[in-house]
Amino acid sequence: MLITLQEVSKSYSGIRILEKISLTVEAPKITCILGPSGAGKSTVLNILSQSEAADTGGVITGPGLKLSYVFQEDCLLPWFTVSENIGFVKENEAGAAAEIAGFLEDVGLSAYGDHYPHQLSGGMRQRCSIARAFYHGGNVLLMDEPFHSLDYHLRFDLVKKLIMLWERKLCAVVFVTHDIDEALLLGDEIVILARHPGRIVKRIGLNTPQRSRSLKDPELTMIRADILDQLLSVQ
Repeated sequence: MLITLQEVSKSYSGIRILEKISLTVEAPKITCILGPSGAGKSTVLNILSQSEAADTGGVITGPGLKLSYVFQEDCLLPWFTVSENIGFVKENEAGAAAEIAGFLEDVGLSAYGDHYPHQLSGGMRQRCSIARAFYHGGNVLLMDEPFHSLDYHLRFDLVKKLIMLWERKLCAVVFVTHDIDEALLLGDEIVILARHPGRIVKRIGLNTPQRSRSLKDPELTMIRADILDQLLSVQ
């Protein structure tokens, strides 16, 4: 166990955002938090990262917790090159240049290490953000709808790259999304939230290894239909 939320609730200005959320983050596991806008998905991440405090309930962290974060926007520093954006989190460490070059190759940016963020497409910038998060070396990776602004093709290219990097690192990942297909391809567990207030209405476990999954698989097709019904019923 790296982080556990025990019946966590949160309100803003008297409006209940989260209601008794319980969640255990452990490695190696990808937990996808799926739900409509306004369900408090990002607030769950903020409480996990301890950037916000819960009003009630418990937040328990295990020893040696080290977080990495990938936001909805790439958050790259415009005055740094791609390589510098990845490397500044562990500046001047021995062997850093070779390790950064390896991550650039992993995410298909080997030819762009000396480029600046404004010279990259949105998908390339987000690939840089993912490489930076894994280079940082956290044992928990929090991802807040990182592919939401990308088209279908780019999203699933990045899903594949994320799986490849995670299989090497085998850290804990908490991936927030409103996209059912992303959750089906990534999640060991899918946690479905309803809104007003945000609360867990269903948990779905997936046992097939991520690399072996296909959205055409009959089992995933059935689970997708079940998730869609669940989401439509709680709007």
